[in-house]
Amino acid sequence: MTPKALINAFRINRTGQGTALSVEDFATSFPLAQEGEYIWVHLDWMEEGVITWLTEKAGLEPSIVDTLATRGTRPTVLFYDHGYSMNLRGVNLNRESDPADMISVRIWCGEKMVITLRNQHMFAFDDIRASIAEGTAPTCRDSFVMTVAERLNVRIDAEIRTIEENLDDLEDEIEEVPETRTLPLRLKTADMRHRLSRLRRHIAPQRDALAKFYDQKPAWDDKTHKRRARTLTERVTRMVEELDSLRERIQIANDSLMAVETERMNRTMYWLTVIAGLFLPISFVTGLLGVNVGGIPAADNSWGFWGVSVILALLVGLEIWLFKKMRLI
Repeated sequence: MTPKALINAFRINRTGQGTALSVEDFATSFPLAQEGEYIWVHLDWMEEGVITWLTEKAGLEPSIVDTLATRGTRPTVLFYDHGYSMNLRGVNLNRESDPADMISVRIWCGEKMVITLRNQHMFAFDDIRASIAEGTAPTCRDSFVMTVAERLNVRIDAEIRTIEENLDDLEDEIEEVPETRTLPLRLKTADMRHRLSRLRRHIAPQRDALAKFYDQKPAWDDKTHKRRARTLTERVTRMVEELDSLRERIQIANDSLMAVETERMNRTMYWLTVIAGLFLPISFVTGLLGVNVGGIPAADNSWGFWGVSVILALLVGLEIWLFKKMRLI
């Protein structure tokens, strides 16, 4: 394993104190944790040598390594005789990144060890490192896993709140939007719907994974963490419900914009029809008078043009009167 692959490693005791470990500590074998301690190793799984190290030094079975290193995995949890693996997702808060492009984090929780893997920076682990620096690190493996899951979902919840606020503003804009300025708002609704779909695609399986973790985990280091798992599962379930609610609101907003556009189009088509109706008799008369044959009335008289113009004006006036009487205009 290269130094670049090891992001950080700590030996953490039951009081929340952590001691940093270097890549040299993992050169020959996995460091042993004393009673009441566990080792946290945080890796970049895209770096060279990580897969080999997981198999040869950490002693993980190939099937477990495949689960941890597979690209594009959905959130899930799998239980083994000597531990469990958990794949979760978190929003991408890195610079120039789309939060909805969610980052995968893979966790292996074994006997006296927790191994986490990611391929992009995740702020949830900054929180863990900060707690280690303060001497308040998670005191056991289950607490560590639950803390990571909670910190991931805190940021997901914040992203959902941001989308909700943007949707509130969008709904206010729709109430006041001019008929000719609906396209920018339509583009906004499409973007919001796309973001929500991408978030829900991972958050719904994450809810299922956490529910399975709560229901099926064989043993807990402390019952408190089981209650935390239940609370977190309920919280993520509410997130999914909020995403569904937001998606419905976006659909309603989009329908409102479409109604405005349809009304404008119908009104435009109506007036085009009225104008065409006004000019159809005029076009017929002028076309008839323009036939290049003999016998056109008043063709040789100087007042012929003005006479025809007066007749056409009277015809237009008659049409307008009829349209008003029929309540067409």
